[in-house]
Amino acid sequence: MNIRFQLKRLMFVTIGTVLFVFGISFFIVPAALVPGGITGFALLTQYGFNQLGLHINLGLLVFTFNIPIMIMGIKGISKTFVYYSIYSIVLQGILLAIFDDRDMIFGSDILAASIFGGFAIGLGASIALKSGSSLGGIDILSQFISLKFKISVGYVSLIANGIILTIALLIFETQIALYTLLAFAVANLLVDQLHTAYKRVRLDIVTSKGVDVKNNLISQFIRGITILDGTGAYTGEKRQVLWMVTQTHEVYDIKRIVLEIDPDAFITMTPIRHLSGKFNKVIMK
Repeated sequence: MNIRFQLKRLMFVTIGTVLFVFGISFFIVPAALVPGGITGFALLTQYGFNQLGLHINLGLLVFTFNIPIMIMGIKGISKTFVYYSIYSIVLQGILLAIFDDRDMIFGSDILAASIFGGFAIGLGASIALKSGSSLGGIDILSQFISLKFKISVGYVSLIANGIILTIALLIFETQIALYTLLAFAVANLLVDQLHTAYKRVRLDIVTSKGVDVKNNLISQFIRGITILDGTGAYTGEKRQVLWMVTQTHEVYDIKRIVLEIDPDAFITMTPIRHLSGKFNKVIMK
């Protein structure tokens, strides 16, 4: 079961990475726009080298800039989260190198390129985050800084992308900067709708192995669990109902642990919009 889950996780991280690179290579870069995060810094660096008559592959720059961040992540936050992110970063470097210097799909329509590029980037990032990974770069750096200095992850990302946008305003035409901002907005809106790192959900787990499930979850997550006794209306069999509130990025691993113990467990998830009481917000694992 564990291998199947990890392969499924790897598959989704791959899909998310491919979508992200597709948005960058076929929409954002050909339209002379600037993506967010480390890829944006890499693109601005590539532009600087181009002004000096030197062309450095974008994929190589992205991978190089991510090396110190990967080391920082391994030392500072969850290794599992970082390992999958490293895989995504390496795959990004390879794909960006392969698809370097592509023509824009929509000809000269920068508006369409910014919208579709932002959509592909946001969708790719959402899939990666839902799989317990990230596309590297700013995501890992934000997690690290948030853990060390108790600063909001979103605030760190906002500052980093604000710096990129400011540089774009200084270097490129105002029109390019505005379309870059539009691409940012589309990508971030999609991530917010499909996945927010700290969105809370309620899990109801119906299982015949409640004690084993409870012990394993408590040992691996900083979460309280309420156990109720239940009886199947159709079978009349006794079951335990485990009730817990957690964050969306933890659901994937919680589900994996529960099904490893009880493959017949029944799990439902309900979004939590309001919460009163103590709730620990933890960094991605």
